[in-house]
Amino acid sequence: MVNLIKILQFILIFLVVNSGALALTSSSFLISQSAFNNYDYSSTLFKFNMDKVTLSQDSLLDKAIAAIITEDLVLALKIADKILSENKNNPEALIIKTTSLYKDKKFKDIIELRDNMLQPSELLDFIFFADNRLKNNSTISNALVELVSSSYSNNEQSRLNYNFLLFYTSLAKILDPKNDRAMIIKAELFSQVGQDKVASDIYAKIDKESIYYLDAQNSLARHYLFNNTYEEAETKIKSLVENNNNNYSLKKTLGDFYRYNKKYDLALDVYDEMIKENQDDLWNIFYMRGICYEQKDEWDLAEKDFLRSLEIKPGTPNVLNYLAYGWVERNIKLDRSLKMLEEAYKANPDSFYIIDSLAWAHFKKNNLSEAARLMEKVIDIAPGEAISLDHLGDIYYAMNRKREAIHFWQQALELAEPEDEITEDVQSKLDNINAG
Repeated sequence: MVNLIKILQFILIFLVVNSGALALTSSSFLISQSAFNNYDYSSTLFKFNMDKVTLSQDSLLDKAIAAIITEDLVLALKIADKILSENKNNPEALIIKTTSLYKDKKFKDIIELRDNMLQPSELLDFIFFADNRLKNNSTISNALVELVSSSYSNNEQSRLNYNFLLFYTSLAKILDPKNDRAMIIKAELFSQVGQDKVASDIYAKIDKESIYYLDAQNSLARHYLFNNTYEEAETKIKSLVENNNNNYSLKKTLGDFYRYNKKYDLALDVYDEMIKENQDDLWNIFYMRGICYEQKDEWDLAEKDFLRSLEIKPGTPNVLNYLAYGWVERNIKLDRSLKMLEEAYKANPDSFYIIDSLAWAHFKKNNLSEAARLMEKVIDIAPGEAISLDHLGDIYYAMNRKREAIHFWQQALELAEPEDEITEDVQSKLDNINAG
């Protein structure tokens, strides 16, 4: 069993779909191939007619995968039969054909197909059989979902083959249309490859009676947060909150939406209401509210919320960082800040935000060599971070490394975004040096 799981996971994660050659070169093929590579499966199949073009096995497989992902099993079977006419052991084509037979309840034909194979398919056996007997559809569907979920949650995204992950997830949905978890995961996968509209359409189809309904509603809210104009997103998210009895998670998304859009007073109203509910993530709501107060230049209130957050959940790296950095910027409680930032760094050593804060605390304590070492590490991790480039320039200037300071200030000026709020200060430093 373990070996079979490894086989399937290997196929899901590492199998690369090679672009096949078209027997008759055409612009439509190039457009279709580009669409497939960009996870636009409807465009991949747009006006596709197998009878009018001749494709390589690899290109046919792309079309078959796209057909399954768009849940067009009839077209997928037609393509799979073409593939199997030339390669009787193509695993994906066999799975498509077996799925079609299973949906048509032609169980004897599945056995016959299996018996007539040139060589056994461990993958096919693992998906559809247990002790030489066919599994029921929900068992097959849930097994596919578990394997896909395990594959994409336990591996780096850059190593994943999303075409195959979506292929197997779609098979799970085709085999069991009631498998809402398959729908949720399929939507998540589409979201991860930038097909947010497709993802939101899937989330919207989750029935209100499903145990995954609120998960889908929350995902829809997050989609609106990042993909709609302010007015549209506000209307849609507020509607979701109202239609779901002021669901706590949806309210949090509404609060986050206001905070991301710098509508801090509106965000505070939401967070105030959530704090009264005293849920398990109370520490996080105090943290979010503290950020709003800090952005409004109400540091005393922000400080109280950060301290309250740490009282509820001590040692939280992001809260330690935000509070300590606030103190460092104000040149107060530097010793305590340094200890807090060292604790945060130990808990999350890969966060360049925390490393930047720690370096800045050392700078304020005049530990210049350590400040430079840490800030140089930040630049290695995030070379385009304007605030860190500005900080490194300050550190080098204090170390009398003025040419290097100018270089990094100039970089900071080129890369600074309006929200960084450093442009005027950096330009002033450069002007002063030029004047000197």
